[in-house]
Amino acid sequence: MSGNKGKQPHGAIGEDMDFEFDPLTAALRQMHESVANEPIPDDFLNLLDMIDAKMSASKKFQ
Repeated sequence: MSGNKGKQPHGAIGEDMDFEFDPLTAALRQMHESVANEPIPDDFLNLLDMIDAKMSASKKFQ
């Protein structure tokens, strides 16, 4: 048997490994999820619409 129980091999990602709970990691994940779930501001959506319209108009002339 290997003495690496609970240690993740370099570059491997696995959820079945035996890791201890890390409160910092949990807090960072929670913060990321809350930001990722925020609605996109209307000003930003309007900007994206203007960019799409200009790109579409420029493709028509090519």
